[in-house]
Amino acid sequence: MPIPVINFDLRLKRIPAHVADLPDEAEVPRLHYERSANDSWATLFYFERNLQRLHVHLAASERHMHRLHIMTLLSLVGAFERFLKEVAAVCIDQVGQLVLDDRLDVFNLKGDAFAAHFDAGTMGKSLCESSTWLDCDQINKRFKKILADPFKDGAFQLFPKNAPPPQSDRKRLVEIVFQLRHSIVHNAAVITESDALKFRLLTRALIVGSRVLWPSKGDVWYVKLFLDQTVDELNAEIGDRLAILMTTLHADDPNLMDPATKAQELADLFRRPSQIGHEIRHPT
Repeated sequence: MPIPVINFDLRLKRIPAHVADLPDEAEVPRLHYERSANDSWATLFYFERNLQRLHVHLAASERHMHRLHIMTLLSLVGAFERFLKEVAAVCIDQVGQLVLDDRLDVFNLKGDAFAAHFDAGTMGKSLCESSTWLDCDQINKRFKKILADPFKDGAFQLFPKNAPPPQSDRKRLVEIVFQLRHSIVHNAAVITESDALKFRLLTRALIVGSRVLWPSKGDVWYVKLFLDQTVDELNAEIGDRLAILMTTLHADDPNLMDPATKAQELADLFRRPSQIGHEIRHPT
């Protein structure tokens, strides 16, 4: 029987058009993360629960479940990276047109890259969506500039290097998670010798290279719990810092914004109380 001829040019070009609507939670970065992270974990739980109802070969099912663990872990890190992008875009959209300094120069986009993302809908999305957000030092640099007081370098950091625990632990643990993602994406979950060296420095433990990453369900669960907690903390810190910056801008020029309206806007975007000047608002 002849092998069927497949028009790959036609078939692959169709794939980007096979889409579904964004969930309602996509309007709020924190809620968008929670929806994606919970969906990823629910997928893992769904398959595990239904496998228990079937008569399957134990070794084969365990092997496939471990691969699903890897895919779920990768999805969790992807949701976390997207949260960072989306919350940075929110900050830029709030501040970008109110301060005429060099804070946006931290995004070194070439014209073609910016043009490709210009239809994203907002300045923040255009600047943030084309960048990767998988390096703690680079993330620090970006948020420090975005949320700096006008014409100042700023001091705000999401992953401070010399802070006392638990903030100092946050940077090291996020770097471990990012390195896990690197091994999965770039080396098909193989921990190479160079990966092992990086893990050794981050974990301060002996990590053997030339092995396949084989995470348990518990490993994935702890990654999710850690990222859930980290997103909660970062969302609060970024939202509070943005409100302080808005208060500074309003004090310098009261005509820039209505503080009550802006406080309500930030409260809804960050899903937490927000105060600008004397105006305090809660999420609706």
